[in-house]
Amino acid sequence: MVRLAIEGGEPIRKNPLPIEADVIGEEEINAVLEVLKAKRLRRAEIAEEYEAALAKYFGVKHALAVANGTVSMHAILAALDVGPGDEVITTPYTFIATASVILMQNAIPVFADIDPEYLTIDPADIERKITDRTKGIMPVSITGQPPDMGSIMEIAEAHDLWVVEDAAQSPGATYKDKLIGTIGIASSFSTISGKIIATGEGGFILTNDDELYEKIWSYHNFARKRELGWASKYFWGIPCTNYRITEIQCAIGLAQLKKLDKFLEIRRRNAEYLTKGIKDIEGIEPPKEAPWGKRVYYYYVIRLDREKLGVSLLQFAKALSAEGVYDYHYTTTTRVPVPCHLQEIFTKKIGYGKTKCPFECPLYGRKIEYKKGQLPNAERACEEVLWLLEPHPLLTKEDLDDVIAALEKVCNEFVKRTQRGEKIRI
Repeated sequence: MVRLAIEGGEPIRKNPLPIEADVIGEEEINAVLEVLKAKRLRRAEIAEEYEAALAKYFGVKHALAVANGTVSMHAILAALDVGPGDEVITTPYTFIATASVILMQNAIPVFADIDPEYLTIDPADIERKITDRTKGIMPVSITGQPPDMGSIMEIAEAHDLWVVEDAAQSPGATYKDKLIGTIGIASSFSTISGKIIATGEGGFILTNDDELYEKIWSYHNFARKRELGWASKYFWGIPCTNYRITEIQCAIGLAQLKKLDKFLEIRRRNAEYLTKGIKDIEGIEPPKEAPWGKRVYYYYVIRLDREKLGVSLLQFAKALSAEGVYDYHYTTTTRVPVPCHLQEIFTKKIGYGKTKCPFECPLYGRKIEYKKGQLPNAERACEEVLWLLEPHPLLTKEDLDDVIAALEKVCNEFVKRTQRGEKIRI
């Protein structure tokens, strides 16, 4: 019997893999030094250069760089006049930010279930969730997988709804021949550390809508009017906030954007290498690519056959962590997600100022519940899909071979024990 590392055996590797690493070279370092030498850290010319480069890369009219990928979504919803009594449909299989920005506008997140194969929002369930309060749809390109944007846009057009793309994890992904982030009325990207391009904190917005762009720009900069310049004052026609980005972030982003295609190529190559190495291992399945587009690999995820393995997702993660190819500490964050509708903020309807608003707001006037069993595909995914690693450019062939070897070791041992009828205790 193989002795697993978690049982005192020899681990596959002793040095941990680099997790969610940022690929920073001389270009980024020199770009930051130039900003520091110029002694102008606040948003200025570099930000405009970065935005122009983003607009050119994605082939859109407008790009706006902002402080992070959460405020980018919030600024869009604010500019779309989402408010109390409104509903916005989104996926439960996403980071909490996607849903929380809807709450920030005192609106109600309504969750549609996901496609069990590709983990993106299911258009058929979107249609079932539409009411007379629905204002829009927010699909998410989770792990870099593009949603079925064609079907989503058809539904939106039929019901006079807007679509805002949460593309935080998917720069460079495509739906058919269109880049993700260029299909809906606007889109939001994140460049926080660990993302495909990273600026520490940061994000950006894309849109082809001139009027919407002006409103987003105003909202992100204390309600100023763009044509009056950065120093304009006293034009506070909407609630004020400051979501501005810095020159340092933009300098790094500009350098990273020039490397994006190379980053994507290496990530895909690493992912394909992993898939080739694990596709025949019993008890797990590699990620799938949706027929409607080309994914990018922000994360490489695997699906567990819990019946064959005889363990839970967390038990499997612990065993893999002991082999040195997985960081178990990440299981409490995004690597083993809890579906949004089962987060405490929704199940207990925790609102602003110790109230239950907007869930029980008089302007909404309806009853909504969030509970287990409502979205079975998303709930099952959170019990079976392990966010294994980011296949980023700093991983070597030896690193990938260690991951494959650890998966083979752990899976084979669990499957054999389960077939023998043994109870696995971890």
